Amino acid sequence: MPLSLDIVTPERRVLSVTTDEVRAPGALGGFGIRLNHEPFMTALEPGRLTYLEGGREHHYAVGGGFLQVADNKVIVLADTAEAAGDIDVSRAQKAFEDAQNRLLKLTEQDEHYATESARVKRATARLTVAGK
Repeated sequence: MPLSLDIVTPERRVLSVTTDEVRAPGALGGFGIRLNHEPFMTALEPGRLTYLEGGREHHYAVGGGFLQVADNKVIVLADTAEAAGDIDVSRAQKAFEDAQNRLLKLTEQDEHYATESARVKRATARLTVAGK
């Protein structure tokens, strides 16, 4: 039985493939999953999710969420997910700059700090995955 990967956002199923390996940005650090991995569930940070298929890497920017592994199935429930080739770099750059400018005006005690910090992390992930 091969390793399967499904990436789902609140809007749609983004991806459903069989793969050799999945690498993800866990809340406690990056990790990898291969065939017959022990079952577990973890929170994801905004960052690069990579899967390998026939020796070729495919990259997605995920905006946080959760990942579950069981019975050679990897399910990613992501807040957002975009393939590297689908990322609008100029839009991602503008989102990063806007969020960063708003964040710089706040203190950690401000009620909007966590929201703006998450926006900076998501935009950074998108730019990193797009290679910019």
